[in-house]
Amino acid sequence: MKKGLELKSLASVVLGLFLALASCSDDKVDLTSNDSQNVENEATTDGYFEDSDDLSAVAVWSDDATSGARVSSEARRVAISDLRFSCATVTIEPGTGSTSANPTGNITIDFGTGCTDAKGNTRKGKILVAYNGRRYSPGATRTVTFDAYFINGVQIEGMRNVTNIAGSTDVNPIFKIEVVGGKATWPDGTTATREVRRVREWKRASNPMEDQWVVSQDPDSEFAASGTNRYGKSYQVNITKPIVYKRECAITSRVFIAVEGTKELITESKKIVIDYGSGDCDRKVTITVNGTTTDVLVKGDI
Repeated sequence: MKKGLELKSLASVVLGLFLALASCSDDKVDLTSNDSQNVENEATTDGYFEDSDDLSAVAVWSDDATSGARVSSEARRVAISDLRFSCATVTIEPGTGSTSANPTGNITIDFGTGCTDAKGNTRKGKILVAYNGRRYSPGATRTVTFDAYFINGVQIEGMRNVTNIAGSTDVNPIFKIEVVGGKATWPDGTTATREVRRVREWKRASNPMEDQWVVSQDPDSEFAASGTNRYGKSYQVNITKPIVYKRECAITSRVFIAVEGTKELITESKKIVIDYGSGDCDRKVTITVNGTTTDVLVKGDI
């Protein structure tokens, strides 16, 4: 009888341990490999679009024609010291009727048939920028489009409308950003689409390498970004803490993704919280799903 009681007690303990382990396992089911892929794909697509916008901003800043300080009808090449432009030809062509009070024109950033910058990023094709109004004055706009433009094998397409909404030129420029028809295509033919509505502040430093972009949710929009990823899954992004991009990370470390801030990625009926960290130039993000947390390394080919 005693042995029977001991066996029954042992069976109860084993059953209890099994149930406990099963419960722990159930907690982990909420976090899958698909979640990591979805996060990586969204972060990579976002980073490449943000890099193209930063390139266009640098180009607009590079010549006095965009500020109205120089009025000319002749196209000319512009020299830019930024390492990302080391193999690019940048041409500015003032628009017909451009004046110092209302400068207009077009800028072409041409990477030709393909070239690699000093940090190993390969770009080809053209980024086209149409500007209207004195740069970074309230109401000034620029429209960014692409002509067979690729970065590290990923083709970027679409239209990016940028409007300066800062109340003064004495403060950091603040822009309302709208991406229409955004699309990224990987070498294997898979694609991701992207629409964007957000607000972007340019925190300028005495050393341009230390400039930062701080991105927040557009209060007039229900989302910061939406679309479908390269796995055919629809997604929506909401920014819950301003997202920070650092130019030095893109130039010196090939880190195009945000390095600070948090956002929510809603996809496959899940809400994934993405934490980009505290400003280090790395590709590591922390994701949380239903209380389960893990680190993800964002790779450019995802």
